[in-house]
Amino acid sequence: MQTLDSACQNWNGVTLKGYRYHRQSAEIPPMRDYMIVGYGGTPTTMRRKVGRSREEGSVGPGRISLLTRAEESTWAWRDPIDVRHIYLGHEEIETAALGVFDRDPLSIEIGDCVSREDPLILNCFNMLEAELRCGGFGQRLMVDAVRSQLAVHLLRHYARIRLRDDAGAGLTPAQRRRVVEMIEARLCENITLDELARVAGMSAFHFSRRFKASFGIAPYGYVIRARIARAREMLRRRNVPQKVIALECGFSDQSHFSRTFRKITGVSPRRYQNEA
Repeated sequence: MQTLDSACQNWNGVTLKGYRYHRQSAEIPPMRDYMIVGYGGTPTTMRRKVGRSREEGSVGPGRISLLTRAEESTWAWRDPIDVRHIYLGHEEIETAALGVFDRDPLSIEIGDCVSREDPLILNCFNMLEAELRCGGFGQRLMVDAVRSQLAVHLLRHYARIRLRDDAGAGLTPAQRRRVVEMIEARLCENITLDELARVAGMSAFHFSRRFKASFGIAPYGYVIRARIARAREMLRRRNVPQKVIALECGFSDQSHFSRTFRKITGVSPRRYQNEA
């Protein structure tokens, strides 16, 4: 029986669910996310099998289990249990690693753990459940903070990490995708360097260097060219007023738009529209 579900909350990168299980075993297919299990109710013995490997441990209030991603396993227990699950994506772990080490991780491995006492993870369970049941304003910030804390904690205490020797490299494909998606979605807004760096999971200084290595242009210049590209599309429609184009493409006013457009394209917006 399900007792908790945060799926409808649209939390970013982390999900909380709760279940009440009777005595049984469960076949766990290869998962996209890591799963952390927090236990309530009567203590019992948990058994885990992966291929020929077998392990067991006592679980109950105050104990957690950790299930890795992309691996099939079987878990079995003797007595009814109440559990809470936290699902955390591998991308969140990678982003945390980039922020911590400021280097692209070559590999991050987090294996299964049948039974562990971990007060910090239990506190994260409690904070997420409190937000789900009665969270108020600022819930997204609270959940993001818990997600980041969990990711760093797993890196510190449960992960085996190998880093690339790529100090002069650019952004990873996943970072490039996230940054470009953010820029395209917010062209009409003032996008700060810190916001772009945060999406990539690194400091503003290192983000600027890696962005330029990837795109051949500084972040601010890329944003301006993306705005001009959007303006060109709108000008080709002919029936969109330039004042509207200026606002929707993130320029302070029509005059600012016209000056920047001419500087980038060599022609005025009106001439471009007439010749399009």
